[in-house]
Amino acid sequence: MKKFPKVLGLAMLLTSAAMVPAIAQQTDSERADLTRYQKYAEAPVDHVRYFQINGFQYLAPDKVAIWFGVNKLYLLTVQTPCNNLAFANGIGLTAKNQMLYRNFDFVTFDHQRCKIVKIEPVDELKMKQDRAKEKQQGAPASSG
Repeated sequence: MKKFPKVLGLAMLLTSAAMVPAIAQQTDSERADLTRYQKYAEAPVDHVRYFQINGFQYLAPDKVAIWFGVNKLYLLTVQTPCNNLAFANGIGLTAKNQMLYRNFDFVTFDHQRCKIVKIEPVDELKMKQDRAKEKQQGAPASSG
């Protein structure tokens, strides 16, 4: 009976140690971008229509931002482990007929596939407007 707490403690220690490399893959800049995108994220959706990938940004071991056009930003959560996503030079999607579904489609890169478990639209236009307001308010008044 006394071995159970020791085994449980060891299991918890090993689990937390296994997470360290994943956490270490996230930079301060990526963490700040993720926080900003999450602030403007809307309710998760089951699917999204898209025509092409216009860009992507790694944010965390299980998060990637993906642009499908101007002000069409989505925050994708992928199932972990998703090894080396931080080092992907390009990504693809397994979607058919320009429809991307959560729990069905995958982010693909370097011969790997990571299942998409969450799709969150991000109000990028509002985010840009708020940033412009912040910059404008922070700028010194011009004298003329």
